[in-house]
Amino acid sequence: MKRIVFLSLVIAVVSISCKSLKEDTFHSDYQNIDLLPRLTCWIDQPSFENAYGANSYSVKTSDDLEHPYGLTETPYGKGVYEITEKTKLYTAEKRIQDAANIFVYDVYENISDPTTLRAGNIVLRAGAIYCKNNYKWSWLSGFTLGIFNAMGMPMATNTTELEVIVEIYDKRNNLVAMYNERGYAKVPMAAYHGYYEFQRRAGDLALQDGMMKIKELIARDFDMINAKLK
Repeated sequence: MKRIVFLSLVIAVVSISCKSLKEDTFHSDYQNIDLLPRLTCWIDQPSFENAYGANSYSVKTSDDLEHPYGLTETPYGKGVYEITEKTKLYTAEKRIQDAANIFVYDVYENISDPTTLRAGNIVLRAGAIYCKNNYKWSWLSGFTLGIFNAMGMPMATNTTELEVIVEIYDKRNNLVAMYNERGYAKVPMAAYHGYYEFQRRAGDLALQDGMMKIKELIARDFDMINAKLK
């Protein structure tokens, strides 16, 4: 009987350990009071590949007929791509696609007004990163045969600190403003997160934390940025 109960717990843990992140993970609810005119979003994909130790092979935008592989000319450096909510970045590293989704949502909903005339471009880059797993809970997990983990006890934690860089340009590609902030997140690994997903969540939350700090700076400089975009 005890063996049946134990196996049931193991099966339950395994079956929920692959649960993916919810969509609202990528949606920040921190909105600036004053919104800039519409900005086109760009992402420096190689900078995120360097941060996360990943590789990609192409970019494809589902609604881009003129450039079916998303390889538009860019003045912002090699591998810096224009992105929308429909852009799919072909990479095995989910945190890079997450970064694009988080950034586009934040710009469209919290930084600029997408219903106005386009006034310029906004570019997201990743700088230095600190990412470390802490397995201090693992000995207790092993001692209790994972039973407490099935009830929500952490199995490990991940700490991610990411340098977030945002640049705003006018329509003539003149640099209007540039911000550099460090985002921080510490996320526990519960059984339902899975080994990779809790690191992914930490990276996403660190990016959101950095973006929140940058949004505060944009709000501070709103009059200056808005004037230069006209």
